[in-house]
Amino acid sequence: MEKLVNLCYLDITGADKLESMASNVSMLTNLQKLSIFVLGKEKGHKIRELMNLSNLRGELCISGLQNIAEPRDAWIARLSDKSRIGNLKLQWSKDFVNRREEVEKKVLDGLQPFKKLMELNIKFYYGEMLANWVGDSSFNCLQSLCLDGCINLLSLPSIGKLPLLKKVRIKGLRSVRTVGVEFFGEKTTNTFSSLEILEFEGMLNWEKWILCEVNEEARKFPKLRELFIENCPLLLGSMPEYLPSLKKLAIRRCGKLIISVQNFPLLSELEIHGCHEVIYKGFADYSSIKRISFGRISKFSCAAECLRLRSIKVELFEIVDCEELCPSQENNWGLLTQSISLKNLRISNCPQLVSIGTEEEREELMQLKIPSSIELQIYSCKSLKRINRSELPSTLKTLRIKKCPKLESISQEIQDNSSLESIEIYGCDMLKGLPQGLNKLKHCKRIWINNCSNLISLGESGLPTTNLEVLRLYSCRRLQALPGNMHSLNALKKLEIRDCPNVTFILEEGIPTHLTSLRIGGPNIWKAILERDLHTLTCLKSLSISNGCPDAVSFPQDEIGVTLPSSLTHLCISDFPKLESLSSNGFRNLSSLQYLTIENCPNLKTLPGNNMLSSLLELNIVGCPMMEERCKRDKGPEWSKITHIPYVAIRAQTQVLQRNNN
Repeated sequence: MEKLVNLCYLDITGADKLESMASNVSMLTNLQKLSIFVLGKEKGHKIRELMNLSNLRGELCISGLQNIAEPRDAWIARLSDKSRIGNLKLQWSKDFVNRREEVEKKVLDGLQPFKKLMELNIKFYYGEMLANWVGDSSFNCLQSLCLDGCINLLSLPSIGKLPLLKKVRIKGLRSVRTVGVEFFGEKTTNTFSSLEILEFEGMLNWEKWILCEVNEEARKFPKLRELFIENCPLLLGSMPEYLPSLKKLAIRRCGKLIISVQNFPLLSELEIHGCHEVIYKGFADYSSIKRISFGRISKFSCAAECLRLRSIKVELFEIVDCEELCPSQENNWGLLTQSISLKNLRISNCPQLVSIGTEEEREELMQLKIPSSIELQIYSCKSLKRINRSELPSTLKTLRIKKCPKLESISQEIQDNSSLESIEIYGCDMLKGLPQGLNKLKHCKRIWINNCSNLISLGESGLPTTNLEVLRLYSCRRLQALPGNMHSLNALKKLEIRDCPNVTFILEEGIPTHLTSLRIGGPNIWKAILERDLHTLTCLKSLSISNGCPDAVSFPQDEIGVTLPSSLTHLCISDFPKLESLSSNGFRNLSSLQYLTIENCPNLKTLPGNNMLSSLLELNIVGCPMMEERCKRDKGPEWSKITHIPYVAIRAQTQVLQRNNN
């Protein structure tokens, strides 16, 4: 490498297995960009080779610093002379075995950079104290500081007085117990004047944020926009109360912390997860809050003053994993929903929540009120029995309910002027019916009903006919029939009916003819479509049939004499136990077919002949052992029919055979 004397750029980013730099890097005196300099085991002295690289600029990462045995070598590197390095990363090993604290302290002293440095990252340093130059006021151009995994460090550097500092990230300093005046700087009023982002993470023994010792003016953080505190399990006490520029506040996994949520005038996103208690004091009328997320909170209470405020508008309010969501007066979540106007309410994994609605609360129930203008999402609330509304709000756009196994009822009726656009219900085994008036949903585009084993009917009124584009019914094993107006769903593009064994037929009027995607599972319903409707689906692009005809030996069945729609580009056939051949007659018009999948047809032996698969780009055959044998290269009887296909995958349950002819 020493011969590359004119080399200016050496970027080895991502070379994570590189153990050491090549010899004589010091000869590359024209080098301007060196992304990382790796000190190999027992080769820490090579840091001296940085001495003559005076043209280095931009970002430099030095890793393997634990391999420096003689601290004097760090001084010889002369980082303090390299005026054009703006971003410096100093990285030791995360393996702390046989490390010497006193040596690493001297090494860090010797790695002092040029004083116009803008970004500094120190990772896995083993010392109890940082070098004096870290945080020194002479580094007045520093904009970003990250201390990561410095497990022995006892206190934070005094960086509050650095005038341009914008971002501070403190992570994994597990020996720090308090953060106080040493962080801000003693006898200083104008601290953190430019700080915009402050992050604390993995401070496992941090107990107190001592603010009382700090001058009131000094702890205002006038430009702080984002504050994150995560995985600080012992943290107690208070947080800064006056943060005039704060826009994002996220506190996660701080199990002893009590949070007082009050008015930060510019706050737009609030996330509190895994804390002991939240005291909600409300937001002023002019609040900018848009997103609120609460999760795994043991105790929640609303101060009385929050109810005197006018309702503020919030785009998303989320309650997650709150096992203590219960009727206790100290956990008055219902008061919170009265003080905000919601667009999107998401509730998940709240096992004691029994009822949601606007009817009078009963002592044994915990109710949340549904505002009139919202989107509503409810997930994994195992005790939820009902949504107590006689009518769903007319402005409701999305109704999404998943994994609520005791849910029995969802309102009674749809309003005439409903704005509902999407209905998704999944895993609600006790639900027997949907609200009446689905046909009134002039704006509804999608209805998905999955795994509702006791659902009997979709309602007597029928489905919305104006804009419904997607209808999916899956694993609704007691569903008796489809609504009478199926043939009138002129906007329907995608229809899926699978694992609904009691839906034994499609209505005599037939199914919409403008479908582009059809997925059918079950022999009786497929038989009706095959014999009566398939030839009418002239726009169909994608067709999937599973468990279609248990006794069929050909597909489509030769005795019926039906051909598949010529518009098809995707076709999937699965779970035909006696199927032996794909009918050449049925495939004769498929000149647009590009993707063919055949699954779990153990007796399949014959593919269509006469070049009827000539348009295929991809063929997947899964769990078809006889076909796998007959498609073997050069010796299988079906080989000649697939040799032109660019991609073929033939696989059993665990084995994959692939070929790409291009």
